[in-house]
Amino acid sequence: MNVLIPHSWLLDYIKTDAKPADIANALSLHAFSCEKIIKSEDGDSLFEIEITPNRGDALSVLGIARELKAVLPRQGFKAEWIEQRALKVSEGTTDKLEVVITDPTLVPRFSAVVLDNIKIAQSPTLTHQRLLKVGTRALNNVIDVTNYMMFDKGQPMHAFDYDKIGGHKMIVRESKAGEEVITLDSVKRVLPAGVIVIEDGDGRLIDLCGIMGAKNSEVDENTKKVLLFVQEYDPQRIRKASMSLGHRTEAALRFEKGIDTAGILPALWEAVEMLQQTAAARVSSPLIDIVNVSKPEKMVAFDYARINYVAGIEIDKKTAEQSLMDLGFVIRDGKVLVPSWRYDDIDIAEDLAEEVIRLYGYYKLPNTLLSTPIPLTSASPSFYWEDRIKDMLKNLGFFEIYTTSMTTKKLAGSDPVEIANPLNEDLTSLKTSLLPQLKEVMDKNQGYSDKIKLFELASTYHKVSGTLPAQPLRLALVTKGLDYLNVKGIVEAIYAEMRITGFSQVEIKDYGKNVYGVELPFEEMVLLAKNTGTYTPVTHFNAIKEDMTFEVKGTEYYADIILKIKSVDSRNEKIEFKDLYKNALTLSFEFLDRNKQITSEDTKTIRENIVGMLAKEFGITLKK
Repeated sequence: MNVLIPHSWLLDYIKTDAKPADIANALSLHAFSCEKIIKSEDGDSLFEIEITPNRGDALSVLGIARELKAVLPRQGFKAEWIEQRALKVSEGTTDKLEVVITDPTLVPRFSAVVLDNIKIAQSPTLTHQRLLKVGTRALNNVIDVTNYMMFDKGQPMHAFDYDKIGGHKMIVRESKAGEEVITLDSVKRVLPAGVIVIEDGDGRLIDLCGIMGAKNSEVDENTKKVLLFVQEYDPQRIRKASMSLGHRTEAALRFEKGIDTAGILPALWEAVEMLQQTAAARVSSPLIDIVNVSKPEKMVAFDYARINYVAGIEIDKKTAEQSLMDLGFVIRDGKVLVPSWRYDDIDIAEDLAEEVIRLYGYYKLPNTLLSTPIPLTSASPSFYWEDRIKDMLKNLGFFEIYTTSMTTKKLAGSDPVEIANPLNEDLTSLKTSLLPQLKEVMDKNQGYSDKIKLFELASTYHKVSGTLPAQPLRLALVTKGLDYLNVKGIVEAIYAEMRITGFSQVEIKDYGKNVYGVELPFEEMVLLAKNTGTYTPVTHFNAIKEDMTFEVKGTEYYADIILKIKSVDSRNEKIEFKDLYKNALTLSFEFLDRNKQITSEDTKTIRENIVGMLAKEFGITLKK
């Protein structure tokens, strides 16, 4: 994700002679890509920085400042760290809060304090302007502090109106399916099971944890007491809840990546000091600090040889150690102590190697061309046949269509896989068939031409108990202006191109108005396909050709009839469709014996066997 970081805000943490362009260049070379520099109305430079998904610690001004402390000297610039004051505000005793956490894994750390004497007003100009620069509107001096600390320190906070918390009690638990909460944006949200919520002493849901607070506990112009609340949640639960509800907030984006546990109390006390200065706040309760999950020190072996192996060059050991120390790591007895803000990101020696190499500079690593033969791998048969059949259909005048995997329940087909967190109210299901959407495309383009030929080669999705859906490849064709026999011929040509014989019956759907559709099991076809044919020597003997017309009922499948006829006698060299008029099916036969000249007596026997078999299997008779 991208973040906006004001240059003036960074100067709260580092003193440097680097200009904004120099900062952007250093970040891009050694840390994160600085996409652009935006000038604000007051002349400040705003860095738009793309943060990689593993670096939740960098979603703040503090996080980027830490990076600059390390990377700017690599580009020849001064970067003096401005030490922050250690704060500890005196606690009060008047107000209490009862906290019940039903499952400790929901909230590894829960910290809060009550403030009274609150005077709601506008925030100071500096706070107001900085929030606007990072894309958040200012609301009041209490709410703005919580947002300010999120962007400044990477610590999402929430402020409750203390007097609106029933019984001054908080119960942190998982939601039950179907529970409802109206969030601060005045939207009623129906919750699935398993979302972290807070219930007050009156049984009301007052917080959709890690995502957005509830309307019934919001701070407003009448608020006199505030519960300032800083916490760490289970990242997986927050992400799952945010995605399932389709509600992505700045807080959720940080909680789901994991926050710096050690930074919780410093951020809380700094927020308290800001509220004392801007809202006349007084601490009226003891500190509530519940640590449910302790994080021991994380030590990773400093494998110098591994760093050089990964880099492909030798980086001086002293340089490697200094790089890690500049990033906040501590070298101790041949091991590296991981700083709290990188706790969830650094685990193995290769992680340390990446840190050293990026500070050294990827751009300084030598370029070496491959000196050994290029490894040869065999392509997937599926890819080969996909390309071949697509080319074939394009040569037959078909247009390739791409439709979405997500669609409406109506177009998804029978018993579709339902999407737990649909992007909108229409795209709720995964398609089990390609034809409905392809037919919809055809309907929207009816006026394009008298003849339209469309195809799609894509996966469909089918329920499998206890696992991910099966996703077989299917090939669908929809045509307008072709008759049934044309479509049948195209299907047979596809099977012939893949040299598949004895294929099962294929249903060609008649949509009316000369529109036909067919869907083929392409994944199964690939398993049967042959890339090479079998050579059959030219025979010296002549064939005998005959036509036969049969009375059919109309309920039989043509493919089944042909398969049965071919099984009667190997001397059925070729069988071709010739005509279908009402219930009269005419087939053209070519009888050939490759070992001797076939006679009329031989063909008579074959003919009689065919007629007898068709009568027995299908009730089909020879037309007189």
